Amino acid sequence: MQPFGDTLRQLRTEADLTQGDLAKRANWSQSQISRTEQNLFTPDHATVERLDRALDAHGQLIAAYATASAPSPELLHPGRDPLVFGDLMRKIHRTDVGRDTIDQLTVTTEQLCCEYVSRPPKELREDAHHQLEYVQQLLEGSTRLSEHRELLVIAGWLALLIGCLNYDLGLARHAETARTAAFQLGREAGHGEIIAWSFEMSAWFALTQGRLRSVHDYTEAGINAAPHASVAVQLAAQAAKAHARMGNRSDVRRALDHGFRLLEGHEHPTRPENHFVIDPAKWDFYAMDCYRIGGDNTRAADHAHGVLCLSERPDGSDRSPMRATEARLTLAIVSLRDGDIDRATAWARKAFTADRRSVNTLSMVTDELYHEARRQFGDDPAISALNDVIASFYTSISNR
Repeated sequence: MQPFGDTLRQLRTEADLTQGDLAKRANWSQSQISRTEQNLFTPDHATVERLDRALDAHGQLIAAYATASAPSPELLHPGRDPLVFGDLMRKIHRTDVGRDTIDQLTVTTEQLCCEYVSRPPKELREDAHHQLEYVQQLLEGSTRLSEHRELLVIAGWLALLIGCLNYDLGLARHAETARTAAFQLGREAGHGEIIAWSFEMSAWFALTQGRLRSVHDYTEAGINAAPHASVAVQLAAQAAKAHARMGNRSDVRRALDHGFRLLEGHEHPTRPENHFVIDPAKWDFYAMDCYRIGGDNTRAADHAHGVLCLSERPDGSDRSPMRATEARLTLAIVSLRDGDIDRATAWARKAFTADRRSVNTLSMVTDELYHEARRQFGDDPAISALNDVIASFYTSISNR
Protein backbone atom coordinates (compact mmCIF):
# COMPACT_ATOMS: atom_id res chain seq x y z
CA MET A 1 0.00 0.00 0.00
CA GLN A 2 1.47 3.35 -1.07
CA PRO A 3 1.73 5.95 1.73
CA PHE A 4 -0.83 8.75 1.48
CA GLY A 5 1.85 11.45 1.09
CA ASP A 6 3.34 9.61 -1.88
CA THR A 7 -0.08 9.51 -3.55
CA LEU A 8 -0.56 13.23 -2.99
CA ARG A 9 2.83 14.00 -4.53
CA GLN A 10 2.11 11.72 -7.50
CA LEU A 11 -1.29 13.30 -8.22
CA ARG A 12 0.12 16.84 -7.84
CA THR A 13 2.97 16.05 -10.23
CA GLU A 14 0.56 14.53 -12.76
CA ALA A 15 -1.55 17.70 -12.50
CA ASP A 16 1.60 19.74 -13.24
CA LEU A 17 1.14 21.83 -10.09
CA THR A 18 3.74 23.12 -7.67
CA GLN A 19 3.14 22.85 -3.94
CA GLY A 20 2.44 26.58 -3.92
CA ASP A 21 -0.11 26.22 -6.74
CA LEU A 22 -1.93 23.46 -4.88
CA ALA A 23 -1.84 25.42 -1.62
CA LYS A 24 -3.62 28.35 -3.29
CA ARG A 25 -6.22 26.15 -4.97
CA ALA A 26 -6.99 24.18 -1.80
CA ASN A 27 -6.75 27.15 0.56
CA TRP A 28 -4.13 25.33 2.62
CA SER A 29 -0.52 25.91 3.72
CA GLN A 30 2.33 25.07 1.34
CA SER A 31 4.42 23.96 4.31
CA GLN A 32 1.68 21.51 5.35
CA ILE A 33 1.53 20.12 1.82
CA SER A 34 5.30 19.64 1.93
CA ARG A 35 5.10 17.83 5.26
CA THR A 36 2.20 15.68 4.06
CA GLU A 37 4.13 14.65 0.96
CA GLN A 38 7.04 13.66 3.21
CA ASN A 39 4.56 11.56 5.25
CA LEU A 40 5.24 13.72 8.28
CA PHE A 41 1.67 15.01 8.58
CA THR A 42 -1.83 13.60 7.93
CA PRO A 43 -4.66 16.04 7.13
CA ASP A 44 -8.27 15.57 8.15
CA HIS A 45 -10.95 14.25 5.80
CA ALA A 46 -12.33 17.70 4.92
CA THR A 47 -8.88 18.90 3.84
CA VAL A 48 -8.38 15.75 1.76
CA GLU A 49 -11.65 16.45 -0.04
CA ARG A 50 -10.48 20.02 -0.84
CA LEU A 51 -7.16 18.70 -2.11
CA ASP A 52 -8.92 16.09 -4.25
CA ARG A 53 -11.10 18.78 -5.86
CA ALA A 54 -8.13 21.11 -6.36
CA LEU A 55 -6.25 18.28 -8.11
CA ASP A 56 -9.33 17.27 -10.12
CA ALA A 57 -8.50 13.75 -8.91
CA HIS A 58 -12.08 12.42 -9.08
CA GLY A 59 -11.88 10.75 -5.68
CA GLN A 60 -8.47 9.08 -6.11
CA LEU A 61 -6.95 11.04 -3.21
CA ILE A 62 -9.98 10.38 -0.99
CA ALA A 63 -9.71 6.66 -1.74
CA ALA A 64 -6.00 6.69 -0.88
CA TYR A 65 -6.78 8.49 2.38
CA ALA A 66 -9.45 5.93 3.30
CA THR A 67 -7.07 3.07 2.53
CA ALA A 68 -4.25 4.62 4.55
CA SER A 69 -6.60 5.25 7.48
CA ALA A 70 -8.07 1.75 7.54
CA PRO A 71 -7.03 -0.55 10.42
CA SER A 72 -4.26 -2.98 9.57
CA PRO A 73 -5.54 -6.51 8.85
CA GLU A 74 -3.00 -8.05 11.22
CA LEU A 75 -4.78 -6.39 14.14
CA LEU A 76 -7.94 -8.40 13.47
CA HIS A 77 -7.67 -12.02 14.61
CA PRO A 78 -10.51 -14.58 14.59
CA GLY A 79 -11.82 -15.39 18.03
CA ARG A 80 -10.61 -12.19 19.67
CA ASP A 81 -13.31 -10.38 21.60
CA PRO A 82 -14.59 -7.53 19.34
CA LEU A 83 -15.45 -5.52 22.47
CA VAL A 84 -11.73 -4.96 22.98
CA PHE A 85 -11.50 -3.16 19.64
CA GLY A 86 -14.71 -1.25 20.27
CA ASP A 87 -13.32 0.09 23.55
CA LEU A 88 -10.03 0.98 21.85
CA MET A 89 -11.79 2.97 19.11
CA ARG A 90 -13.92 4.82 21.64
CA LYS A 91 -10.77 5.90 23.49
CA ILE A 92 -9.09 6.99 20.24
CA HIS A 93 -12.02 9.20 19.25
CA ARG A 94 -12.53 10.80 22.67
CA THR A 95 -10.84 14.19 22.47
CA ASP A 96 -10.70 17.61 24.05
CA VAL A 97 -8.86 19.17 21.11
CA GLY A 98 -10.47 19.09 17.67
CA ARG A 99 -9.30 19.83 14.15
CA ASP A 100 -9.89 23.57 14.33
CA THR A 101 -7.67 23.89 17.40
CA ILE A 102 -4.84 21.94 15.76
CA ASP A 103 -5.04 24.04 12.60
CA GLN A 104 -5.05 27.30 14.57
CA LEU A 105 -2.07 26.20 16.64
CA THR A 106 -0.20 25.25 13.47
CA VAL A 107 -0.88 28.62 11.83
CA THR A 108 0.06 30.58 14.96
CA THR A 109 3.27 28.61 15.45
CA GLU A 110 4.30 29.19 11.84
CA GLN A 111 3.63 32.91 12.28
CA LEU A 112 5.85 33.01 15.36
CA CYS A 113 8.62 31.30 13.40
CA CYS A 114 8.20 33.92 10.66
CA GLU A 115 8.59 36.73 13.20
CA TYR A 116 11.98 35.41 14.34
CA VAL A 117 13.93 37.48 11.80
CA SER A 118 12.86 40.89 13.05
CA ARG A 119 10.85 40.82 16.28
CA PRO A 120 12.52 41.60 19.65
CA PRO A 121 13.72 38.21 20.94
CA LYS A 122 12.52 38.56 24.54
CA GLU A 123 9.03 39.53 23.41
CA LEU A 124 8.83 36.74 20.84
CA ARG A 125 10.16 34.20 23.31
CA GLU A 126 7.42 35.14 25.77
CA ASP A 127 4.71 34.53 23.16
CA ALA A 128 6.31 31.24 22.15
CA HIS A 129 6.37 30.14 25.80
CA HIS A 130 2.66 30.96 26.17
CA GLN A 131 1.89 28.93 23.06
CA LEU A 132 3.97 26.02 24.34
CA GLU A 133 2.22 26.08 27.71
CA TYR A 134 -1.15 25.85 25.97
CA VAL A 135 0.04 22.90 23.88
CA GLN A 136 1.26 21.21 27.05
CA GLN A 137 -2.19 21.63 28.64
CA LEU A 138 -3.80 20.00 25.59
CA LEU A 139 -1.33 17.11 25.72
CA GLU A 140 -2.34 16.46 29.32
CA GLY A 141 -6.00 16.12 28.27
CA SER A 142 -7.82 13.62 26.05
CA THR A 143 -6.58 13.50 22.46
CA ARG A 144 -6.83 11.22 19.45
CA LEU A 145 -3.61 9.46 18.51
CA SER A 146 -3.21 11.66 15.42
CA GLU A 147 -3.88 14.81 17.44
CA HIS A 148 -1.36 13.77 20.07
CA ARG A 149 1.33 13.44 17.41
CA GLU A 150 0.45 16.77 15.81
CA LEU A 151 0.64 18.49 19.20
CA LEU A 152 4.09 16.96 19.73
CA VAL A 153 5.15 18.33 16.34
CA ILE A 154 3.86 21.82 17.19
CA ALA A 155 5.66 21.65 20.54
CA GLY A 156 8.83 20.59 18.70
CA TRP A 157 8.78 23.65 16.44
CA LEU A 158 8.16 25.91 19.42
CA ALA A 159 11.06 24.35 21.34
CA LEU A 160 13.34 24.94 18.35
CA LEU A 161 12.23 28.56 18.13
CA ILE A 162 12.72 29.17 21.84
CA GLY A 163 16.15 27.54 21.68
CA CYS A 164 17.23 29.86 18.85
CA LEU A 165 15.94 32.91 20.70
CA ASN A 166 17.74 31.89 23.89
CA TYR A 167 21.00 31.52 21.98
CA ASP A 168 20.49 34.91 20.32
CA LEU A 169 20.13 36.38 23.80
CA GLY A 170 23.38 34.78 24.93
CA LEU A 171 21.64 32.16 27.09
CA ALA A 172 23.60 29.15 25.87
CA ARG A 173 22.55 26.74 28.64
CA HIS A 174 18.86 27.54 28.21
CA ALA A 175 19.25 27.22 24.44
CA GLU A 176 20.70 23.73 24.81
CA THR A 177 17.86 22.70 27.12
CA ALA A 178 15.30 23.79 24.52
CA ARG A 179 17.25 22.12 21.73
CA THR A 180 17.35 18.84 23.62
CA ALA A 181 13.61 19.05 24.25
CA ALA A 182 13.02 19.63 20.53
CA PHE A 183 15.11 16.58 19.68
CA GLN A 184 13.13 14.42 22.11
CA LEU A 185 9.80 15.75 20.82
CA GLY A 186 10.87 15.08 17.23
CA ARG A 187 11.90 11.55 18.11
CA GLU A 188 8.66 10.92 20.02
CA ALA A 189 6.59 12.19 17.07
CA GLY A 190 8.73 10.43 14.46
CA HIS A 191 9.40 13.80 12.82
CA GLY A 192 12.75 13.72 11.04
CA GLU A 193 12.74 17.40 10.12
CA ILE A 194 12.52 18.56 13.75
CA ILE A 195 15.28 16.12 14.70
CA ALA A 196 17.42 17.48 11.85
CA TRP A 197 16.88 21.08 12.98
CA SER A 198 17.97 20.14 16.50
CA PHE A 199 21.25 18.90 15.01
CA GLU A 200 21.49 22.09 12.93
CA MET A 201 21.29 24.07 16.16
CA SER A 202 24.09 21.96 17.62
CA ALA A 203 26.17 22.73 14.53
CA TRP A 204 25.43 26.45 14.93
CA PHE A 205 26.37 26.37 18.61
CA ALA A 206 29.61 24.53 17.85
CA LEU A 207 30.49 26.93 15.03
CA THR A 208 30.10 30.07 17.14
CA GLN A 209 31.92 28.48 20.08
CA GLY A 210 34.93 27.50 17.99
CA ARG A 211 34.31 23.74 18.16
CA LEU A 212 34.74 23.50 14.42
CA ARG A 213 35.51 19.78 14.11
CA SER A 214 32.24 18.93 15.86
CA VAL A 215 30.22 20.70 13.18
CA HIS A 216 30.76 17.86 10.69
CA ASP A 217 29.29 15.23 13.02
CA TYR A 218 26.19 17.33 13.71
CA THR A 219 25.61 18.15 10.05
CA GLU A 220 25.92 14.49 9.05
CA ALA A 221 23.47 13.42 11.75
CA GLY A 222 21.00 16.10 10.68
CA ILE A 223 21.17 15.19 6.99
CA ASN A 224 20.64 11.52 7.86
CA ALA A 225 17.54 12.45 9.89
CA ALA A 226 15.87 14.39 7.05
CA PRO A 227 17.81 14.08 3.78
CA HIS A 228 14.99 15.43 1.61
CA ALA A 229 13.89 18.38 3.78
CA SER A 230 15.16 21.91 3.23
CA VAL A 231 17.05 21.78 6.53
CA ALA A 232 19.63 19.66 4.68
CA VAL A 233 20.52 22.80 2.71
CA GLN A 234 21.22 24.74 5.90
CA LEU A 235 23.22 21.85 7.30
CA ALA A 236 25.38 21.93 4.17
CA ALA A 237 25.85 25.66 4.73
CA GLN A 238 26.97 25.15 8.33
CA ALA A 239 29.46 22.53 7.14
CA ALA A 240 30.81 24.96 4.53
CA LYS A 241 31.20 27.72 7.14
CA ALA A 242 33.14 25.38 9.44
CA HIS A 243 35.43 24.25 6.60
CA ALA A 244 36.06 27.89 5.69
CA ARG A 245 37.21 28.65 9.23
CA MET A 246 39.48 25.61 9.22
CA GLY A 247 41.02 26.66 5.90
CA ASN A 248 39.71 23.64 3.98
CA ARG A 249 39.04 25.41 0.69
CA SER A 250 38.25 22.33 -1.39
CA ASP A 251 35.80 21.13 1.25
CA VAL A 252 34.15 24.57 1.29
CA ARG A 253 33.59 24.37 -2.47
CA ARG A 254 32.18 20.85 -2.23
CA ALA A 255 29.85 21.77 0.63
CA LEU A 256 28.59 24.88 -1.19
CA ASP A 257 28.04 22.93 -4.43
CA HIS A 258 26.20 20.21 -2.53
CA GLY A 259 24.01 22.71 -0.73
CA PHE A 260 23.19 24.57 -3.95
CA ARG A 261 22.15 21.33 -5.66
CA LEU A 262 19.91 20.51 -2.73
CA LEU A 263 18.41 23.99 -2.85
CA GLU A 264 17.57 23.62 -6.55
CA GLY A 265 15.52 20.53 -5.69
CA HIS A 266 13.17 22.51 -3.43
CA GLU A 267 10.38 24.81 -4.49
CA HIS A 268 10.52 28.42 -3.37
CA PRO A 269 8.68 28.55 -0.03
CA THR A 270 5.46 30.54 0.24
CA ARG A 271 6.73 32.06 3.48
CA PRO A 272 10.50 32.45 3.10
CA GLU A 273 10.65 34.56 6.27
CA ASN A 274 9.99 31.41 8.33
CA HIS A 275 13.25 30.75 10.17
CA PHE A 276 12.89 27.00 9.57
CA VAL A 277 12.74 27.09 5.79
CA ILE A 278 15.51 27.81 3.31
CA ASP A 279 15.23 30.13 0.33
CA PRO A 280 17.83 31.32 -2.21
CA ALA A 281 18.31 34.63 -0.36
CA LYS A 282 19.33 32.81 2.80
CA TRP A 283 21.71 30.62 0.81
CA ASP A 284 23.44 33.71 -0.63
CA PHE A 285 23.84 34.93 2.94
CA TYR A 286 25.64 31.73 3.96
CA ALA A 287 27.83 31.78 0.86
CA MET A 288 28.81 35.36 1.71
CA ASP A 289 30.24 34.16 5.03
CA CYS A 290 32.35 31.48 3.31
CA TYR A 291 33.70 33.89 0.69
CA ARG A 292 34.62 36.44 3.38
CA ILE A 293 36.49 33.86 5.45
CA GLY A 294 38.18 32.45 2.35
CA GLY A 295 39.44 35.87 1.30
CA ASP A 296 37.38 36.05 -1.90
CA ASN A 297 36.65 39.74 -1.42
CA THR A 298 34.84 40.35 -4.70
CA ARG A 299 32.31 37.55 -4.19
CA ALA A 300 31.92 38.35 -0.52
CA ALA A 301 31.12 41.98 -1.31
CA ASP A 302 28.77 41.06 -4.17
CA HIS A 303 26.81 38.68 -1.92
CA ALA A 304 26.76 41.23 0.90
CA HIS A 305 25.27 43.90 -1.35
CA GLY A 306 22.75 41.33 -2.59
CA VAL A 307 21.73 40.49 0.98
CA LEU A 308 21.26 44.17 1.77
CA CYS A 309 19.25 44.78 -1.39
CA LEU A 310 16.83 41.93 -0.59
CA SER A 311 16.60 42.95 3.05
CA GLU A 312 15.81 46.62 2.59
CA ARG A 313 12.18 47.74 2.82
CA PRO A 314 10.87 50.78 0.91
CA ASP A 315 11.15 52.86 4.10
CA GLY A 316 14.82 51.97 4.49
CA SER A 317 14.41 49.53 7.40
CA ASP A 318 15.62 45.93 7.25
CA ARG A 319 13.36 42.91 6.78
CA SER A 320 16.13 40.70 8.16
CA PRO A 321 18.23 42.81 10.55
CA MET A 322 20.58 40.00 11.56
CA ARG A 323 21.45 39.13 7.96
CA ALA A 324 21.86 42.82 7.14
CA THR A 325 24.17 43.33 10.13
CA GLU A 326 26.49 40.52 9.05
CA ALA A 327 26.43 41.81 5.45
CA ARG A 328 27.55 45.25 6.66
CA LEU A 329 30.32 43.72 8.76
CA THR A 330 31.39 41.73 5.71
CA LEU A 331 31.65 44.98 3.75
CA ALA A 332 33.60 46.52 6.64
CA ILE A 333 36.10 43.65 6.53
CA VAL A 334 36.42 43.86 2.73
CA SER A 335 36.94 47.63 3.03
CA LEU A 336 39.80 47.04 5.48
CA ARG A 337 41.42 44.65 3.03
CA ASP A 338 41.11 47.36 0.38
CA GLY A 339 42.78 49.86 2.73
CA ASP A 340 39.68 52.04 3.11
CA ILE A 341 39.52 52.60 6.88
CA ASP A 342 36.84 55.30 6.77
CA ARG A 343 34.50 53.13 4.75
CA ALA A 344 35.14 50.17 7.04
CA THR A 345 34.28 52.32 10.07
CA ALA A 346 31.07 53.57 8.44
CA TRP A 347 29.90 50.04 7.62
CA ALA A 348 30.70 48.83 11.14
CA ARG A 349 28.92 51.75 12.77
CA LYS A 350 25.83 51.09 10.64
CA ALA A 351 25.96 47.36 11.45
CA PHE A 352 25.84 47.90 15.20
CA THR A 353 22.76 50.12 15.08
CA ALA A 354 20.45 47.11 14.60
CA ASP A 355 18.39 46.21 17.65
CA ARG A 356 17.67 42.60 16.57
CA ARG A 357 20.87 40.69 17.25
CA SER A 358 22.16 37.19 17.66
CA VAL A 359 24.80 37.84 20.30
CA ASN A 360 27.00 34.78 19.72
CA THR A 361 26.98 34.97 15.92
CA LEU A 362 27.53 38.73 15.92
CA SER A 363 30.40 38.39 18.41
CA MET A 364 32.06 35.81 16.16
CA VAL A 365 31.95 38.10 13.12
CA THR A 366 32.96 41.15 15.16
CA ASP A 367 36.02 39.22 16.35
CA GLU A 368 36.89 38.68 12.69
CA LEU A 369 36.59 42.43 12.08
CA TYR A 370 38.82 43.22 15.06
CA HIS A 371 41.52 40.76 14.05
CA GLU A 372 41.38 41.93 10.42
CA ALA A 373 41.93 45.50 11.59
CA ARG A 374 44.92 44.42 13.68
CA ARG A 375 46.30 42.32 10.82
CA GLN A 376 46.02 45.11 8.26
CA PHE A 377 46.95 48.17 10.37
CA GLY A 378 48.39 47.00 13.70
CA ASP A 379 48.52 49.91 16.16
CA ASP A 380 48.10 52.58 13.49
CA PRO A 381 46.15 55.50 15.07
CA ALA A 382 44.13 55.70 11.85
CA ILE A 383 41.95 52.82 13.05
CA SER A 384 41.15 54.41 16.44
CA ALA A 385 37.62 55.35 15.31
CA LEU A 386 36.95 51.77 14.18
CA ASN A 387 38.37 50.43 17.44
CA ASP A 388 35.98 52.69 19.34
CA VAL A 389 33.01 51.31 17.38
CA ILE A 390 34.10 47.74 18.10
CA ALA A 391 34.71 48.50 21.78
CA SER A 392 31.24 50.02 22.06
CA PHE A 393 29.73 46.78 20.77
CA TYR A 394 31.68 44.65 23.25
CA THR A 395 30.63 46.97 26.06
CA SER A 396 26.96 46.72 25.03
CA ILE A 397 26.92 42.92 25.20
CA SER A 398 28.90 42.79 28.45
CA ASN A 399 26.26 44.98 30.09
CA ARG A 400 23.35 42.77 29.07
